[in-house]
Amino acid sequence: MKKDELTKKPVSEEVSKKVEITKEAEQERKFLSGMLIQKTEDLVEEAKRRKREKEEEKFELRNGTFISIAELREIITANLQPYKSHFPNTQPFFSEIYRLNEWTDLNPNDYIKPPIVGTWINEIIYSRYSKEVLPALRILNPSLPSGIRKFKHFQFLTEEGQNKLNQFRDEAIALMKESKSWIEFRRKLLQKHGVPYQSEMFDK
Repeated sequence: MKKDELTKKPVSEEVSKKVEITKEAEQERKFLSGMLIQKTEDLVEEAKRRKREKEEEKFELRNGTFISIAELREIITANLQPYKSHFPNTQPFFSEIYRLNEWTDLNPNDYIKPPIVGTWINEIIYSRYSKEVLPALRILNPSLPSGIRKFKHFQFLTEEGQNKLNQFRDEAIALMKESKSWIEFRRKLLQKHGVPYQSEMFDK
């Protein structure tokens, strides 16, 4: 028998040692993998945390209003929504406005309304949202040089935002029907929903 054959270790011993080394390597691999996975999870959580902080961060608009992206996302979308009238003639929103202001010579069903009506819609409807909503809508839907807007503000509202608009509209109509004058309606709106108005304009 050759010398190298005599000194050669049994095959079973070599296999055993390889298996033993493989187990140690496997343990190290699992340990390192666990550390890496944990680190990855930590990084993911950190990224989520920063994203939340970024969304909750307040941004100051040119008019001095501060907005939070997280708050706006529930109400506003940057994607223009299909037009669907929220003030149709079947709803007595405009007819009640005309009645309370005694505009008997004007037709509330006409498409063109007195300019003040747009201001009132902003006050009695859009101001019911958080204070950041209307300034954000004005940025998404700016006025044209002619003074009108290309789209309706509600076309930039989410489904939740549009549902709230319908709620605010219906609540306004209910108070209008209970009122005998525009002044009385605005006072009731202030008392019930906190929508302010310049009372001195009416009290003169």
